[in-house]
Amino acid sequence: MTEPDTRPQQVIRGGHVVTAHDEGAFDVGITDGRIVAIGAPGTVTADRVLDARGCIVMPGGIDPHTHIAWPLASGGTGHDDFGSATARAAAWGTTAVIDFVPGRQGSLIAAAEERLEQAGASVIDYTLHPVITELNAERNAEIAQLISMGLSSFKVYTTYDSRMETADIRRFIRVAAEAGGLPGFHAEHHALLTDALAATRTHGPTTIPRFPQSRPGHTERASIREIVGFAEEFDSPVYIYHVSGLDAFGQIQEARSVGVDVRAETCAHYLVHDDSAYQRKDGWKYVITPPIRSQHDRDGLWQAVADGTLNAVASDHCCYSLADKSAGFQDFTAMEPGAPGIASRMPMLWNFGVNSGRLTTRQFVDINSRIPAETFGLGDKGRIEIGADADIVVWDPDASWTWSVGEPETANGSDYDIYDGIAGHGRPRYTLSRGRTVFGPEVSGAGHGQFIAQRIR
Repeated sequence: MTEPDTRPQQVIRGGHVVTAHDEGAFDVGITDGRIVAIGAPGTVTADRVLDARGCIVMPGGIDPHTHIAWPLASGGTGHDDFGSATARAAAWGTTAVIDFVPGRQGSLIAAAEERLEQAGASVIDYTLHPVITELNAERNAEIAQLISMGLSSFKVYTTYDSRMETADIRRFIRVAAEAGGLPGFHAEHHALLTDALAATRTHGPTTIPRFPQSRPGHTERASIREIVGFAEEFDSPVYIYHVSGLDAFGQIQEARSVGVDVRAETCAHYLVHDDSAYQRKDGWKYVITPPIRSQHDRDGLWQAVADGTLNAVASDHCCYSLADKSAGFQDFTAMEPGAPGIASRMPMLWNFGVNSGRLTTRQFVDINSRIPAETFGLGDKGRIEIGADADIVVWDPDASWTWSVGEPETANGSDYDIYDGIAGHGRPRYTLSRGRTVFGPEVSGAGHGQFIAQRIR
């Protein structure tokens, strides 16, 4: 703990601070968006004081998987934009998001530049995963160029019309590895999914209660097995998006046991809900790919979050509306899969993690901030430490809330919500992004989000 040579511009005082190496009662001094002092109570002085009494002071959350203003299969885009979505995220403690560059034919560099321009409206800091849908000489060169731009993590689909087939998956991992990137995957085995859907149809209509059996966990496991084999061959790290249960996670652990660098996330919906949701009258809300799994899977994922063997908890936020989902109310194959969740991710993780005794405060900070920052090479993010970005949440653990789709403060931006009606405790009193207050009684930093360059290797 050190005192700065010059007086900080502001100090956070009176809270229980979770630093990179310790926790306790400290003052945190901030100047020009950086943490410049961490000292004993009363030892750091500044003209501006943020009162953190009764609160926990911790690094802001990092959501590594959002789909803001995302193109819909039916045409148009999701019902939000980078300004509105990141304002909701900031209101509930998230200070950085990693969104996507939609895959398309033609120049992916041009697509990235276009997406970065859209993201410029963000309230909080951001970076992007480019989606790779094809490989050719131009695309291979662009992958290296994107990495040099700081867009170093990627996404490939192993299913859907935009999927990559096995030989190209292997080539992609090699190309990305040689350029120093992080290949990432939506991992469900397409041929096995096709077989599972056909088997589901032989036993009746594709109604919502039968959705999970159309995408069983072994399809994730098989896809991951293929991916990690190529990762081992080329000595490349890989990232697995939205791990839904123990089939997938077991395969990841098996690969790690032989030295493969497999990084992976789960999502808040897999930790809050189980597959009984599909039996509900409004079960259509939970049609997400991969599906929400059993209570046993849910318990296993919580253990992986607690022990740090998962690298992040994401939202997989897709701001679809009820109208976008309605075509599939009686037939899940006609529905846009996905759900909004950018605001609810962090309070749900706190409520069902810390408040329920599954996580300590330190474990919450690790999975919410430190580990995802390290995973994606966000060097100045994810920790309270001298020199780090002052992305800080003053978290009131006693503040109560009831998540409600009808209330602007407790909603994810859509006219339906998979967390509607859940009650809990814990939310920000203030959220700071590089020292600017982006949520709190006096908001001074709206729209000031900046691009974060990823330096993964």
